[in-house]
Amino acid sequence: MMEEQCYTEASDGTTLFVRKWRNDQKTEAQLLLVHGFSEHSGRYQEWARKFVTHNIAVTAFDLRGHGKSAGLRGHTPSFNHLLKDIDRVLEENKPAGNQPLFLYGQSLGGGLVINYGLSRSNGFNGIIATSPWLKLSTEPKAFILLLSRALKIVAPRAVKDSKLDVNFLSHDPEVIRQYEADPLTHRQITPHLFFGARKAGYQTIQKAGQLKHPMLLMHGTDDKITSLKASEQFAQNAVKANKNVRFIPWEGLYHELHHEVEKHRVFDAILKWIKDQIQNQ
Repeated sequence: MMEEQCYTEASDGTTLFVRKWRNDQKTEAQLLLVHGFSEHSGRYQEWARKFVTHNIAVTAFDLRGHGKSAGLRGHTPSFNHLLKDIDRVLEENKPAGNQPLFLYGQSLGGGLVINYGLSRSNGFNGIIATSPWLKLSTEPKAFILLLSRALKIVAPRAVKDSKLDVNFLSHDPEVIRQYEADPLTHRQITPHLFFGARKAGYQTIQKAGQLKHPMLLMHGTDDKITSLKASEQFAQNAVKANKNVRFIPWEGLYHELHHEVEKHRVFDAILKWIKDQIQNQ
């Protein structure tokens, strides 16, 4: 098993940190993994290695303003900058030959890969989204929203505490302990990132019928960070338009399905879906 680390440059010159996991065997497929808000790609090392043992190579990168990538913590100039960052990483990590490529996003990353799948169709075969940020589980109070909108105009880079409650990431206390001890995690968010993600999420639900690729969409029923109902609505809208979306609600699970106590079942569901897509090509 090999792990490679490198840097690449986004279209606006921002430095992005990239990780790649491979094995020495024949690779059957590749994943591009996009992490969630306030975290980084290093938190997926164990998860990526599980895919590699099944001959699925994984590439992940730290979003701008996160992890080892450059940029103000928790900030992006626009949501489109994040989509362009995915463009760049995909361009530089194209699969060899006809190997299938799947986009896999968690939370903010889930919202990003779904949005990416609605706006692009360049060389990937399907989308996996877990606990996507289409809407938050609980919307900020109207007064806070009003203040934040004002800040977006007068101070778009103003950093605020996102009030992320990390206790609802997983039922596993070790996951919470590691998150809080990790120097690369943060809870900072700027109005540009918050409102960019919020607006994109609402638009994504409305545009579900324009989906161009098969999708696996999964959400924990006890997620108190991103909205289960929003994922359900997206899936319903896509299915009504005869799109290929498989929606799996995970009973009683919190936000980070890959870090939950039933993560082996979550992994098996993702692996089966990937294998099915490869066979159906």
